[in-house]
Amino acid sequence: MSDNVVYKYLDSNIKINRENVLRKFLKHEEINNYDLNFYDLNMYDAQDTLRERINKNVYKSKLNPNIVLTKYQIEILKILDENNIFLSAPTSFGKTFIMLEFIKRNKERLKNIVFIIPTIALMNELLKKIYDNFKDDYNICINSDEIIEERNIFVFVPERSGADFLEITNKLTIDFLVFDEIYKLQGNKKEIHTDDRLIYMNKVYLDLVKISKKIALLGPYISNVEFGNTKLDIVKFYTNYMPIYNEINVLENKEEWYKEIDFNGQLIFFKSPQSIYKNIDKILNTIPENEYYTSLYSKEIKYLEENIGNEWYVIDLIKRGIGIHHGKTPMFLRKFYENEYNKNNIKILLCTETLMEGINTPTESLLVIDNPGDPFRLNNLIGRVGRLNPNKPIIGNIIICNDEILQYLININSWLDLKIRAEDEEILSEDEVLYLGKEYTDEEKLKNYNNKIDILNKNHNISKEDIINNNLELNKTLNLVENGIYEQLETSTTIYQCIQAATSLIPGPSYYFRKDKYNDLNLKIEYLPYKKYMNDILNRKPFKEIIESFNHDYNLSGDIENINIFIDALYYLNNYIKFKFSKIINYIEIVNKKIENETLKNFISLISSYNKLETSYKILEDLGIESNDAQRIIEVLKVDNNISASKMIDLIIVNKKDILKSLDNPFSKNNIDNI
Repeated sequence: MSDNVVYKYLDSNIKINRENVLRKFLKHEEINNYDLNFYDLNMYDAQDTLRERINKNVYKSKLNPNIVLTKYQIEILKILDENNIFLSAPTSFGKTFIMLEFIKRNKERLKNIVFIIPTIALMNELLKKIYDNFKDDYNICINSDEIIEERNIFVFVPERSGADFLEITNKLTIDFLVFDEIYKLQGNKKEIHTDDRLIYMNKVYLDLVKISKKIALLGPYISNVEFGNTKLDIVKFYTNYMPIYNEINVLENKEEWYKEIDFNGQLIFFKSPQSIYKNIDKILNTIPENEYYTSLYSKEIKYLEENIGNEWYVIDLIKRGIGIHHGKTPMFLRKFYENEYNKNNIKILLCTETLMEGINTPTESLLVIDNPGDPFRLNNLIGRVGRLNPNKPIIGNIIICNDEILQYLININSWLDLKIRAEDEEILSEDEVLYLGKEYTDEEKLKNYNNKIDILNKNHNISKEDIINNNLELNKTLNLVENGIYEQLETSTTIYQCIQAATSLIPGPSYYFRKDKYNDLNLKIEYLPYKKYMNDILNRKPFKEIIESFNHDYNLSGDIENINIFIDALYYLNNYIKFKFSKIINYIEIVNKKIENETLKNFISLISSYNKLETSYKILEDLGIESNDAQRIIEVLKVDNNISASKMIDLIIVNKKDILKSLDNPFSKNNIDNI
């Protein structure tokens, strides 16, 4: 087969008929069992006829014998036996499951497997599934410096797929590459310049596609994709098959959406944390504090009050059995909420896109308060509801509270026409030339690009390969050495001065500290002193002290909304330091000068220490463990850095009782207990 082989199962009439059959079945209306089989819904057929027993045995999953595969999933497995595949299917289709099924059926011939996942949250979820199913067959790694064995599964986010990882994979040979949420490789000019991960994600895609023997590219609601640059030999498989049924209702009185809160288990979608805060009083006034939750989570509440402060909405919500999950929520809290919601302890999750982008948090009800932005995002949201469970089939309930998105309701014409940056000849950034092998046809742009490369090479002894190997941006590298930023770093006499110079090269956090994002601050300038807060964080000043300082200096009225916006901003700042600002070390090292300045040495040491570069720390942090607790766990387990994620999990499970005794933080305890 080749690139011109395309499977399209997108017939709208079949989709509508399938939904009607499902609706009747789930409402216990009279139905012909033949219809269940005709529309590939035989996993719901409870008849015990010989024919059904044979069918279910033929379609039985090797990964989970309780699951009956659909004919589409069987077809995909057959395609994968001989070919690469691009799979576009709705969220509830089971794309990742069928990849794991393929591994299970072919584990003897698949020695080294790579999953590339866009976010750490998704990485953690997949890590658990892989560990549960393959811990006896494979060594499992989530960082490039983990121990490698003869048979390995790598579960990586793109920023961890650097030169070291690519060197490892080149030596090993990749038998199977799965690139999930492939739509993340698309981006316009604005996104390329604001998301420093986008081009590197595409570089990882290019590098791995070149060396992998078998490839699966996965994504939801994609109507078309082209492989113009790689000329990838791949079968395209498009389907709108959904084995679930959701009822979609539009709320007439949008202002009274809070009356639709369902305490039996519900996700409530907002476009941003700010939108959550604007509506928080409606939620708190609708749902009173519950003695059951104040008792159940008494230790968690006490911990948050002592370490953050009792004004945080997180505390008010947890006393009501409600979680809050968005991009600035710290990892230990995210994991806690996911654990507790999945166990049906936490009943409601207020969330943004970060929860919806692939986390398998099963729910029967979704309340969509804000416009998610486009039909693709709305389809992705809806796909999280009523996840397939043949043993307990339910009708998902979706309530829409925004008239603007009525036009988005599931429509094949609103699916995404995907343009992977690495496959598109259009050049939106010089870094695409640097990393993606694109070539300028415009002579003036080519001359300008080559001139920058020459300046770095001749004037500063920095080669193009140096930039690529350190995953740096061309213009930032030029800015570092040509506009005096390195000299500022080299002559700094305080850590604060180092931060000032470094943030001029790697901007990012100021937006969240703008005066106009808060209510009536005692502040005469446009921004809160976020560089001072960075200094505090790097020097391990407790968050509670930083928050108290903010209240004392700027939030004189004690406005609670301001406090919550500021706490979110601090957690954003914390992540910025770890995942973006820490790259300043790569920029400093590329200059290839011996660092004499003790302040700069101390600055680099602080960032390195804060980023916890040790392998064992990184694994534990990804599992939702805070750094102080990670140190205690390492001491209990007596591990060094010569370890992999699966080996760490093995040790945690065996020594769980001793670990739990050593920990005080109830969130770390919860996250360890759920491993």
